[in-house]
Order: sequence, then C-alpha cells, then structure tokens
Amino acid sequence: MADDFIMVPPTTTVYCPKRGEGWTLTGITGIEEFVSVMFDGVRYTLSAKEVVEELIPNQQQRQQQSA
Repeated sequence: MADDFIMVPPTTTVYCPKRGEGWTLTGITGIEEFVSVMFDGVRYTLSAKEVVEELIPNQQQRQQQSA
C-alpha cells in the first residue's frame, strides 16, 4: 500500500457526517500519520487513514451529487 499512497496537500476539503465540511490544516505524506483538520472553527487531530479512506471520499461524493 505504501507504494500506492498519494500525498494529500494542506487545505484539502473533507466531509464528516457528524462535523460537516472541513479542511486539512496539515498535509499527509503517510497513512500512519495524524493530521489536523478544522471543522466549524474547531481543530481536531485525526488519523490520516480516517481522512484518506473516509473523509475525502465523502467530500468527493458530495461534490458529484451537487454537480
């Protein structure tokens, strides 16, 4: 999996059903990292795995539905 991982830059938009739309404050260079994400003015520290596998795909689905 490490060979397939693509870096995620800071300010990537994400979506969480509980917290709403947010964005990454830090970039992601590895799946085992932790990343700062801002939701509604509150900073959260989440696993990169959660962001990459759940929150980014959620946002992509929302964008496709609104297009």
